[in-house]
Amino acid sequence: SSPADAESIAQADMELGLLEEFPDADAQSGIASAMLHAHSDAPVSQNRIVERLKQDGRLESLFGEVFRQDNPYVEPPHKAAIVRALDTALTRGTVTSDDLRAFSRGTYAQEWQQIGVALGDARK
Repeated sequence: SSPADAESIAQADMELGLLEEFPDADAQSGIASAMLHAHSDAPVSQNRIVERLKQDGRLESLFGEVFRQDNPYVEPPHKAAIVRALDTALTRGTVTSDDLRAFSRGTYAQEWQQIGVALGDARK
């Protein structure tokens, strides 16, 4: 990868460390989605964020929280950023369709079904 990509990934890793400072799930999901929005022009670092959240086992809950009704920390562009990031992650194989199916049957089933619909529209 290029030096710019390496710098972008390092920035994403540093930002991910900030999540630990917010114990509130709403705030964490708002921050994670805002990070993806901030990295919307950098698919390499967006993919890194998705990859790390998946490794940490937080992808399902954080992205589910973003799509949950009335999360006060989430702006509409944040939802779009998550859909774009997941589309990139699917293309790169970071997230699989099996992951998405499992998420859509989990605790945030309803929210992941919304994400799935948005992803389907984005992939057309």
